[in-house]
Formats: sequence, C-alpha cells, structure tokens
Amino acid sequence: MKPSRKFTLLFGAVCSVFLLLFTVAHIVSPATAQARNLVIAYESDPDTLDLLSVRHGPTAIPVAINVMDYLLDKTNDGKLIPGLAAEWKVSPDKLSIEFTLRKGVKFHSGDLLTTADVLFSYKRLKEKTAAREFRLVRDIEIIDDYKFKVIFTQPDVLFTMLRGFPIGSKKYYESVGEDTFIKEVVGTGPYKVVDWKAGSYLDLERFDGYWGKKPEVQKVRFRFVREDTTRVAMLQAGEADMITSTPYTMVLNLEKAGYKIVKLPAHPTTQVQFQALNPNVPWHDKRVRLAIAHAIDGNAIVNSLFHGIPARVWLSSWEVGYDPDFNLYEYDAEKAKKLMAEAGYAKGFEMPLYYWSGRTTGQKETTEAVALYLNAIGIKCNIIGWEPVKMIGAIRTKWHGKKDAVYVGVATPPLSHQIDPVYALRTAYWSKSTISVYDNPELDKVYLQAVQEFDDAKRAELIKKALKIIREDVATIPLWANVSVYTMKKDIQFTPTFRVMNAEVRVRDIAVID
Repeated sequence: MKPSRKFTLLFGAVCSVFLLLFTVAHIVSPATAQARNLVIAYESDPDTLDLLSVRHGPTAIPVAINVMDYLLDKTNDGKLIPGLAAEWKVSPDKLSIEFTLRKGVKFHSGDLLTTADVLFSYKRLKEKTAAREFRLVRDIEIIDDYKFKVIFTQPDVLFTMLRGFPIGSKKYYESVGEDTFIKEVVGTGPYKVVDWKAGSYLDLERFDGYWGKKPEVQKVRFRFVREDTTRVAMLQAGEADMITSTPYTMVLNLEKAGYKIVKLPAHPTTQVQFQALNPNVPWHDKRVRLAIAHAIDGNAIVNSLFHGIPARVWLSSWEVGYDPDFNLYEYDAEKAKKLMAEAGYAKGFEMPLYYWSGRTTGQKETTEAVALYLNAIGIKCNIIGWEPVKMIGAIRTKWHGKKDAVYVGVATPPLSHQIDPVYALRTAYWSKSTISVYDNPELDKVYLQAVQEFDDAKRAELIKKALKIIREDVATIPLWANVSVYTMKKDIQFTPTFRVMNAEVRVRDIAVID
C-alpha cells in the first residue's frame, strides 16, 4: 500500500527539520559552546563575598575574586599588571606609591569608580579585617578623582605583591546600608552576583559592563561542598564541570578515567603549630616541641595517605629565600622519647589537638596520623575540628599573645607557596599580627627588615635568617605544603594564577573547548 501524498510531504518536512537540527548541532561555533553554564564544586563556604569585611580570606577570596577587583592584577604566571589602577609609581625612598585609576570603570550597581571608593575601601578594610595588612600605611592622600597616593611609615615590599587591596562602592554602601552591602555584594569584576545562598551555592553571571576583556563563560554556579568525596561524586555523576581541592587519594583514578588534572603549588602549609607562651603547658619546654617534631613521620604521611602529591619543604625552589640545605625535622621516635624523658614527661601527657575542618583536603587525615605518632611517645591527643572562621576567632580572642592559652593545632598558617615568604612571616609569626600565636622579638626584628627590602637577593638572606629562628625554636613543624588539585571534564580548560595568596578560581580563565 502506497503512503498518501500528505504523509509523504509531512515525512519529508520532518526529515528536513531533523537534518537542519543535526547540521546546526555539528557546526555550532566555539562561542556557542563556550556559552553553556558551568557548575564548580568548591571546598569551602565563604562567610561573605564582601572582601572589605571578610573574616577568613582563604575561604572567600578564591570565589569573590570574580566579583571584586583589586588595584593591581596578576598574569597567570604571577606577574603584576594593571588592574583598577592603570598606572602606579613607587617613590625613590619607597615611602609612597602614586596610583592612577582607570576612567570609566563601572560597579555592578552602575556607579563609576573614583578615588572616593578607594578611600572608603581602605577605611573599611582597616576597621574590619586587615589591620596587619595596613600597619605600615600611614595615610591615603587623594589628589583628584582618579589619582591618589599611599603613604607608608616605612617601606612595605608586600603592598604591591598583594595587589594593593579590593575596592567597593562608597555610593552603593551609602544607598543600601551595611546589611545589604554584605549580603548583596557588588564590585567591578567580570562577574556579578545573581543569587547567593550561604552554605549552598553562588550564582554568577558575566557583567557586560566589565572594563576588561570579556570572559568566555557566561554563567557559573559555585556549589559549596566541604566533603571531598561528595565533590568527586558530583563530577563523576555529571553534576559538576570542575571541582577544587581534589582529594589526593583520588587523583590517579580520576586521571585514568579521562578527567583533566591541573596542579598548583598554593597556600596553605599544613603544620603542627604551638602557642607556647603559657609556662604551665608541657610544650612550653622547647624539648617537648622538638620531641613532637621528631615523633612524626611526615614522609610516611605524604606518601601513604596522599600518594606523594603535596610538597615536603620549608620553601620550594622557586621561592625567594629558598635554601637547599635547610631541612625538615628528621623522624626519630627514639630521640623523641629521650627528649620527653629529659623534659620530665617520660610517661607523657594529654593535650588538645585542633585542626581546621573544611580548610583544605587532608586535614582530618593528617591530624589523625599525627595523634597516632604522638601516642607512641606517650602524648594522648584530644582531637578537635573547628571551621576556619571559628579557628580564626579563637586565635584572635583566646590564643594570640595570651599567657594562659592552651593550644596546639594541625593548622594551616602561611609558610610556603606564597606570594613571598615575608607575607608568611607577617601573618603567622610576627607578634603584632592578630592571627599569630608566636612571640619572638628576634624574629620581629628580622621581619621588619625583610618587609622593607625590595632587593630579592638581600630579602632572601633575611628570610633564611627568619626561618632559621623559627626552626631552632620549633615554633612550628611543617608537615606538607599544599598543592591544590583542580579536576575537570575533558572539555574544560582552566589556567590557574600562580603566586597568589590563595588557590583562586577565576572564571575568566576557564574556557569550554570542542
């Protein structure tokens, strides 16, 4: 039986439409492919996206960097380039830097960037979060709407390395007030906030009014997923295009399964950190701290638990101040027991052992391994996991500079893989830093010399001297330096930025390829 003419025409039309759709699907332009929305499973939950009031930068900056810009920017290989400031000039005596802002830069609110926003941001940062970052800044002098000068009490080599500071809108703040400013963050960055649900997700959309190069990805959702295995499961199930802080134990299998792996030496360094000012705690005695150092087999932790991916270093070879002869503490359980006996603790003692829950992959496993090693020399550890914001709060209010503090932690203060080791000295070892648990006048003196030294070779010698003080005092026991591992689908291309304070996830550096 022949088909009717009507059926034949209908069938032909359907085939033509199908052929057209098939053809379009196969000749889709790269720009169309790159426009698909992305999902990134990120290991932390920022307390705010407002970088002018953030309490714990390492959990917020890597994401918020897409929304808020800094005065200066960096290339992917870590070189300083213009950001919101088109030009900057350091005075011959290094006591001031004159910046010239770009003209025509818009905030996501529509307001134009001027030096009034710079002054507002500086005052807010100094009041809310970063007193230590501006301790050497005496003042900001406004020259006109687009020029200003940062004046220092003494030279600060870190100011430009840190890209200056992020800039928020003064007009927006005055319009919406404190609560909305924090919750509905606007910046000048390549992406604007569409929706943010704390503890769950953040939706960003490309800002068409962005002053810089237009990024390829149009929309992205950051899913806040603290559990390592859950992030991996999301990637494998197709629920995420990329994950951060991939657990080291899963890297090899994911690579074999065809996923792309990108590794970046990045903050933090996992260390056993002591607050030893309290004369009534056993670790006030340097021999006890040294015993703990010799009791822990860091090589075994890295090789057995993490497949050898993290670095076992004080500093890596590319860092200013690197010394190939500067070794980590050697594992020697018998020497550890002998030191414990000499200090009067042959039978051991109990102590708290805090760790930074959700800070970066491997913290809990490392803490459990440390506790087992210390148990072998008679130290019973009471393991306590706290979220980063709670830990930072405790350091500032309970442990910093307090002679009744009781704190030992498998912590993540900066040390290696930083913008510069001097930043680690300022943040974690300089006694005036509010998140330092160390107090040593000799170290403070060397730090203040190093932060004023712009010559890399001379600064390197000061860094070596400072690290020698820290090592000989057993202020900290470096276990492993973080290598941040990003894992993504085959069609995702991502180039992370080197020599930054945190392992950033800049969506502008992500592309979808055919």
